[in-house]
Amino acid sequence: MRFFTDEELKDILQISLKQAKVLMRTEGFPSIRIGRSYRVKEEDFLTWLSQTKSVKLDYSKC
Repeated sequence: MRFFTDEELKDILQISLKQAKVLMRTEGFPSIRIGRSYRVKEEDFLTWLSQTKSVKLDYSKC
């Protein structure tokens, strides 16, 4: 089982680190919180990515 960090999501999606951090906190995104950091299971991320066409980021969450 592999988990992605916000830093890895940044590279995978080619977005900024801030956008990756906000995405991890977005409702409906399959992340889990461990202490202060967020992780997303690779298979859950890939499923979410294949089912999602658009995401509105809420920067007030970060």
